[in-house]
Amino acid sequence: MPAQPVPLLATTGSLGLGGAATFLLNLGAAFRERGCQLPVISFSAINEMEADFAAREIPVERLDPRGLIYEDRILGVYRLVARWRPRAVIACLSSESFEVLRLVPPGVVRLGIIQSDDPGPYNLVPAFRPWLDAMVGVSPTICERLMNEFKFPRAVCIPYGIQFGPGRERGVRAAGEPLRLIYVGRIIEVQKRVSRLVELIRQLAAQSLPFRFTFVGSGPGLDATRAALRDLPQVEFVGDVPNRRVPELLQAHDVFVLLSDFEGLPLSLLEAMGEGVVPVVSDLESGIRNVVTDATGIRVPVGDVAAAATAIAGLAREPARLAALAANAARLAREEYSAARMAQRYLDLLAEFPAATPVWPKQVAVPRPQLVRHGWLFEGWPRHGRRWLKRLAGWVS
Repeated sequence: MPAQPVPLLATTGSLGLGGAATFLLNLGAAFRERGCQLPVISFSAINEMEADFAAREIPVERLDPRGLIYEDRILGVYRLVARWRPRAVIACLSSESFEVLRLVPPGVVRLGIIQSDDPGPYNLVPAFRPWLDAMVGVSPTICERLMNEFKFPRAVCIPYGIQFGPGRERGVRAAGEPLRLIYVGRIIEVQKRVSRLVELIRQLAAQSLPFRFTFVGSGPGLDATRAALRDLPQVEFVGDVPNRRVPELLQAHDVFVLLSDFEGLPLSLLEAMGEGVVPVVSDLESGIRNVVTDATGIRVPVGDVAAAATAIAGLAREPARLAALAANAARLAREEYSAARMAQRYLDLLAEFPAATPVWPKQVAVPRPQLVRHGWLFEGWPRHGRRWLKRLAGWVS
């Protein structure tokens, strides 16, 4: 544990492969470059990015949830948080993380973050409003919704940032060379709409366009997507890869494709742009319109696969335009969306709150959780009964 309290600590429901964990990875790395730590406390024993966090020396503590009822999991994470005595706590993913904010002592700055512009995360705002000093949105659209629709008084826009490595110069693609397309993310239908990628690839193949398409990632839609494209040799699935390998994969491609229904500010988009991979993406108001402009990429109407195919075919025919977009995309991402810039914005936000010396009690009472059905089960004798049954189930198994 540090001799002095850490400036910021993050709680999260899980550390699975994806944007939420990658955000903490980048933020923690940037904090470390400033000589301080960003501890990450997870409610899940699983950390699918363990090697990446370890390589950047970011402290991660995970609660073993076995045998613990919901309230005891919250208490367990609180105790892990209290050992670090953070100046501020940010709840990153899941209602459990926000429940911890109800237990931290007065004087600790309590932050929440909305990372996706869809209804689920916004539901946390009215439920935990009394225990939030500020909400962070990763895009202006998210912050506008927090203030206008949810009347939240202190919404701060802090876009994602990437800890970019050395960039490389991209030349003009040779005429007739296959266009190299890539998708990086969860292979799922909800939100990401991977079926549109299947349709897109089919349309490009029907045009006899020389191309290769690489899927990076996994998910419940992987088998179906692989089966749907089994007959096309220009398609490759590489599965999950460590975060540190993503830049080299991106550098070997020309166009990044994302045809989602909704997003916040996709980290995979920023990573791709920073490596000079030109985005062809859904025209989503939240985040994407702030970074993908006519100078840096191409936006297409949500669900319009034909428009995406036309845009990609056009880039294949215009290698000079592709090169110009790539250079502009890399410049914008690296100048405006660096992890160092993101970390400084968090430190600036914390500086707006008065300094305090909070006392972290060893024993705290966990109140009835906010977002649970049948709330009477979560206090008094029903809570004790659930705890007994949980332990009994552990003994039996």
